[in-house]
Amino acid sequence: MIANILIGGVIFGYAGFMLVRHIKKSSKGKCASCSLAKNCEGSCASTYSYNQENRI
Repeated sequence: MIANILIGGVIFGYAGFMLVRHIKKSSKGKCASCSLAKNCEGSCASTYSYNQENRI
């Protein structure tokens, strides 16, 4: 009985942690929350302008 409560607590705790993490990342925007934001050549405006300035 105690083991079931502990396992359930761990599962719900992890789910809550992942939900909060997802909400925080999604509120930053598409490129700001990406792990490859500094090296990405995607469609982000800041990355695009940076690449255009350093093209020479």
